[in-house]
Amino acid sequence: MSELPSGTVTFLFTDIEGSTKLLHELGGPRYAEVLAEHQRILRAAFAAHHGREVDTQGDSFFVAFRRAKDAVSAAIDAQRDLAAGSWPAGAEVKVRMGLHTGEPQVGKERYVGLGVHKAARIGAAGHGGQVLLSRTTRELVEDEVPPGVTIRDLGERRLKDLERPERLSQLMIDGLPSEFGPLKTLDVELRRKRRRMYVGSALIGVLAAAVAIPVFAFGQGDGGGSAEVAPNSVAIIDPALNRVVDSVSNVGGRPGAIAVGEGGVWVANYDERSLARIDPSTRAVAQRVPLPATPTGIAIGTGSVWVAHGILGSVSRVGQDGTVLAAIEGAAPRGSGGSIAVGEGAVWFASSVGVVARIDPSTNTVVVPTVVAGSLPSAIATGFGSIWVANGGDNNVVRMNPRTNGIVDEVSVGGSPRGVAVGDGAVWVTSEADDSVSRIDAASGSVRTIPVGDGPTGIAFGAGAVWVVNSGDGTVSRIDLKTFEVVETIAVGSRPVGIAVGAGSVWVSVQEPVT
Repeated sequence: MSELPSGTVTFLFTDIEGSTKLLHELGGPRYAEVLAEHQRILRAAFAAHHGREVDTQGDSFFVAFRRAKDAVSAAIDAQRDLAAGSWPAGAEVKVRMGLHTGEPQVGKERYVGLGVHKAARIGAAGHGGQVLLSRTTRELVEDEVPPGVTIRDLGERRLKDLERPERLSQLMIDGLPSEFGPLKTLDVELRRKRRRMYVGSALIGVLAAAVAIPVFAFGQGDGGGSAEVAPNSVAIIDPALNRVVDSVSNVGGRPGAIAVGEGGVWVANYDERSLARIDPSTRAVAQRVPLPATPTGIAIGTGSVWVAHGILGSVSRVGQDGTVLAAIEGAAPRGSGGSIAVGEGAVWFASSVGVVARIDPSTNTVVVPTVVAGSLPSAIATGFGSIWVANGGDNNVVRMNPRTNGIVDEVSVGGSPRGVAVGDGAVWVTSEADDSVSRIDAASGSVRTIPVGDGPTGIAFGAGAVWVVNSGDGTVSRIDLKTFEVVETIAVGSRPVGIAVGAGSVWVSVQEPVT
């Protein structure tokens, strides 16, 4: 078998839309014929344009090309040949395709890195018959598209498990369908949820108006009402009052990860590649710290602030005075994101490429070997003598032994886990796709599911509760430690993403809403 292409590579992911339905409609023997003919057509197109088949799973392909132009030409030819095919019983075989160009690391029989995950997510976002391109692939081919083909810009989209939005485009192929349903991306799903919430709220408003109860007559105590916060700010919640009491508005563009300790509240700014340090006593930004790369996670411990740079696979160590004390390069392969935790005698960096690196804080070096923790790790935490890693691709949490660096348990949780917190004898995990939190009992491993708000992401433990940010509806849920139920829902507005507890308050980073 030929070696995998290296250097700059264009990935093409394909799969048949509605393959299970097609199997039921045609029956086993006929479906096998359809599948075989589909494979023949696609493999012929790949071979004609020098594609290297990396993997196949029946109705799907993963193919690598040395040139973006060849990958696009293969996709065009394959779609045309599929449309011209003669299928039994009037069946329609519609294949969705996604392409992305990157510079992945090459293993013995597989690729490692952001490019693979991004291409797969782009393919999954489309519909049968649709060919989607990443920004990088479009830029490489837009001046060389074959006759009868144009490119339509679809705008920036949020893809599952990827931190940054990706600008997508669609190939417009003469003679083939060009209009499809909404893309299957997180921003589209978020708009759908908001529309459902709006309709429900409007109905409640109509009913309330019909009943005409004078709500104001009951008054409001300390727990009533909560001010909404401007985008790109940090909301401050008083845990005794369960409401927003203040905010810090000059923390920079697109604040994300947030942590409390070492003399301040530290906020990562994705767009500005910096940290903002908020003085908790004055509730004002006291310092800005430039960083060498985009910060994707923050943790505090061993007298320092540790910053993950998931896109570069590196870690920065920042002192309380804002000095960058160390830059730890090559902690993991480059990825789309990365999170970080301190505890159990080390600093732990979880990269979205699927690995966890152990860093010795006494030497600022990575302890070998790096552990393969699962598919698309999204968050990491320490506690109860273990390391806990949430895997967005596997919908599980793995428990690692910090002495052996080995995985000792795997616990299934809800869809698209995004955040992890440890406290009160349990590990708490947000599941963005299921609008829930999974409570994992650290002793028994049993799991309890707790419904929260829309699109939960960040989670924190402290001030006698578990606090969850719901990015979809602009709220924070407070979970009671005795009943394991949401006892307060606090509006913060816009799109909250990160949360931390300390210095007598709950701190929430709030971004611009997704449009």
